[in-house]
Amino acid sequence: MKISNELRVGILVTLSLALLIWGLNYLKGKDFFTTSHKYYAVYDNVDGLVKSNIVIMNGYRIGIINKIEFLADHSGKLLVTLMINSDVFISKDATANIYSSDFLGSKGMRITLGKDKRSVENGDTLIGILETNLVSRLETQVGPIKNKAESLIVSLDSTTRMLRDIFDTNTKHNLKSTISHLNNSLGSMDNMINSDNGKLKIMLENMESITTNFKLHNKEIGLIIDNLSQVSDSLAKVHFASAINNADLVMEKTYQVMDKINKGEGSLGLLVNDEKLYHSLETTAKDLDDLLKDLKTNPKRYVHFSMFGKKQ
Repeated sequence: MKISNELRVGILVTLSLALLIWGLNYLKGKDFFTTSHKYYAVYDNVDGLVKSNIVIMNGYRIGIINKIEFLADHSGKLLVTLMINSDVFISKDATANIYSSDFLGSKGMRITLGKDKRSVENGDTLIGILETNLVSRLETQVGPIKNKAESLIVSLDSTTRMLRDIFDTNTKHNLKSTISHLNNSLGSMDNMINSDNGKLKIMLENMESITTNFKLHNKEIGLIIDNLSQVSDSLAKVHFASAINNADLVMEKTYQVMDKINKGEGSLGLLVNDEKLYHSLETTAKDLDDLLKDLKTNPKRYVHFSMFGKKQ
């Protein structure tokens, strides 16, 4: 049977169109040669997820997003339809996570298996989770650092202004003068320390000499301290109580004697308390004094001497 050219052209065009349609659908994630199961997930916000975004599990592509639509209950929630290869096991407690696949904001769907060993059925609804995108995570982590950096910049600006106000012309001059005085003081101290006639050096040398003498005569100093300790021990053993009692007895005897004198008892008491006797003694002493003065003035009146032993 001879095939005409028109039939050949028609068959070729049909095959080309079929291949084109299959290729376009394959690029969209549809494979007519692979059976798929349909699953659903509900979200408050799909965060940019679109139809034909891939679905992966453990980093491997297992399906695509087939449809995104609002629920009919007017709640504003979105129903996402997933087409996943029928030979892939999905547990009943698996979650469908919307995530950011790159920094450009492209979205994808990640299936995370749970611990349940039972498989979901075709047409079941998975648990929908919207993961925080990379930009949001970066903003969360970098945000506090950014705020601290801004606060630090403001503090540095305030500090710079304050330093600029403080270090004006007069302050710089005073600071320069202070540094100059400080250098002079340090120079003087250096001279005091290093100079041969420096007082500080002499003091240090004297202190060194004293410590050296203490070190050389350490034994003698120890003996002196031991002797002082023995003397203090001897003094501690003296019967101070007995000495105090004897002194008290002497004071009591003295008091008794003075009391007798005040009462006029005895010769000393009579002498102290008898006024007549006192005046008589005073008169006698006065007469005796006058006699001695006259004897001294006129000795011939009372005593006569002769060179030859004859009284004139």
